[in-house]
Amino acid sequence: MLKLERMSESDFNMVKGKMISDYAKDKVRVGYWSDRDALELSKEALDKILNDGISTPNHYLLDAYEDEIKVGFIWMNKFNNEIFINNTCIFDEFQEKEYELELIELIEEKANELDVKKINIHSYGYNEKNIAIYKKMGYDITDIYLNKGI
Repeated sequence: MLKLERMSESDFNMVKGKMISDYAKDKVRVGYWSDRDALELSKEALDKILNDGISTPNHYLLDAYEDEIKVGFIWMNKFNNEIFINNTCIFDEFQEKEYELELIELIEEKANELDVKKINIHSYGYNEKNIAIYKKMGYDITDIYLNKGI
């Protein structure tokens, strides 16, 4: 069974590179950024949003553990009475255990602790696995962006 714990500064420094790299790859894959600029743009975005690192107000960076083994992390922020899930990650070596549903349940528990009324999750259109998980957990699709390079 998973549990969430507040991320330490050292843990944040370790996963920050993964967050930057993954975001850059996603933006390139969907055609928003070029390979050449993606890492720098991703780093700038993360530094701007998390300008005080793990101490940035209304942002929650949490490690996910099974027993004492860290299996992933989440990053979410609270705005008004809503939570926005910025990033969820189950590390590659734990993907086969299918922790995603349990992680969403823990996010919902944390949202209840924070007394929010709505959870917002973004997923890139190509990520059909995550979209299926969110739908299975009762999340509705509210926006769909389509684009075509010309």
